[in-house]
Amino acid sequence: MACRCCGSRRVELVIDLGDQPHCNRLVRPDLAPGVEPHYPLRVGFCRDCTMVQIDHTIPKESMFTDYPYVSGTTKTLPAHFLETSQRIAAAYDVKAGDLVVDIGSNDGTWLKQWAFSGARVLGVEAAGNVAKLAQDAGVPTWHRFFNAECCADIRKEFGPAKIITAAGVFFHLEELHSVVEGIAALLDSDGVFVVQAIYLGGMVENTAFDQVYHEHLCYYTLKSLSALLGQHGLEVFSADLVDIHGGSIEAHVARKGTRPVQDSVRAMQAEETRKGFGEIETYRTFAGNVLDLRTRLVALLQGYKDAGKSVWAYGAPAKGATLLNSFGIGPELVQKAVEKNPMKVGLAIPGVRIPIEAEEGARPDAYLVLAWNFINEFLVKERAYMAGGGELVVPIPKVRAYGKADA
Repeated sequence: MACRCCGSRRVELVIDLGDQPHCNRLVRPDLAPGVEPHYPLRVGFCRDCTMVQIDHTIPKESMFTDYPYVSGTTKTLPAHFLETSQRIAAAYDVKAGDLVVDIGSNDGTWLKQWAFSGARVLGVEAAGNVAKLAQDAGVPTWHRFFNAECCADIRKEFGPAKIITAAGVFFHLEELHSVVEGIAALLDSDGVFVVQAIYLGGMVENTAFDQVYHEHLCYYTLKSLSALLGQHGLEVFSADLVDIHGGSIEAHVARKGTRPVQDSVRAMQAEETRKGFGEIETYRTFAGNVLDLRTRLVALLQGYKDAGKSVWAYGAPAKGATLLNSFGIGPELVQKAVEKNPMKVGLAIPGVRIPIEAEEGARPDAYLVLAWNFINEFLVKERAYMAGGGELVVPIPKVRAYGKADA
């Protein structure tokens, strides 16, 4: 394949998770086995720009025009976005009337957190169902794909953007270069683009292979992100790691030369070099660690089954479909998944066909926590359940069962 970032043909396979269904295309439980389409899920490393990426693209219109994920279902994300907004507003003197644009704005959770500033806000969301949730909540939202053409239309109608944000979306971009071109054109002369994306370094260190799925086309380090932005006259001037989604990079970006590059960028660059995040051998080791994780998790779940204990999945996030399908974990080991998102209830996780039910009523002996990145919130929420003998099994970063001792 040609590298999505630099166009190089020196992209080498580092892990093959087999053919898998689109993780967020939930299915009716009564469909015949294997009816849903399966696509290759292979991860490659570019030896030239170091971008890690998957090699198969499901068209964006298939993946994102109707979407079952909403940002506002946990307490963690709204609180995180409020803190981030306040920090950005203070750092860049965001005033009433300034324009803030959010890419892939989902149900408007982040944009709602800008109310304190008096800024004008605009979300751009490709999925009609969640864009409507935002619109119904009073968040100005365009239902379309964010790209260079969209940015030209925004600038024509609203003027330049003081702040552009992207959280949990920058690795989704099929039109990668059109998006970055649009950001560069939409930003005001002193504007800042703030991107939060799952950090590849954290994925490697946590063996978080379940972050790999067809919606996630690219996996960023500071080096590979900079290689992409630099092609469009942009540069990262501040970089840090934030504790969301199991570890994300937060990069602050401006037109090249307009803001001094801070020590945080040089420090992260040095740390990535030290840890080998620009070397293919690092990702080959990562692939081996995934196999070890499979052995440990399947053995634990088999132990519950042999003891006659029930195990349900705690939530049905996209990443859970990758883990379950990659490891061959189906209803024989995990009988059902329970969800608070009504858009998922009554359907089944594709491939493995684990049914999804509402989060209410009876409880199992143990839950497999597929949304392990929110485990701290869940440990508080389920303290009474654990005190009564229930267990929360976390597969990543290492297989662990939380129980009475942790309540």
